[in-house]
Amino acid sequence: MSRDDSGDRRDDRAGDGDGAGSDGSAPSIPELELDVARTREEFARTLDAIEDKLSVPAHARRLRDSVSRRWHDDPRPVVAAGVAGVVGLASVVAGVVRIARR
Repeated sequence: MSRDDSGDRRDDRAGDGDGAGSDGSAPSIPELELDVARTREEFARTLDAIEDKLSVPAHARRLRDSVSRRWHDDPRPVVAAGVAGVVGLASVVAGVVRIARR
């Protein structure tokens, strides 16, 4: 799918979507099979993309890879973020303990 000059979406596959072949006749079996194969490939790519977006392990792997790259480039920001996280967590724990003692 792509957009034409008017901004409307159009189908880039063979034929014009009315069931006719490239010469205006009914599509041949090989044309139909090719269209089905293209549609299956597009559908598979779409499902893979959705699965990747919803996958917690994939997100964790990308985060780990990102932190690893940043660590190798310059570890100071990673260490600073870690220290800030520990200080924040300690503050939350101290607040909960203080509230629990009342």
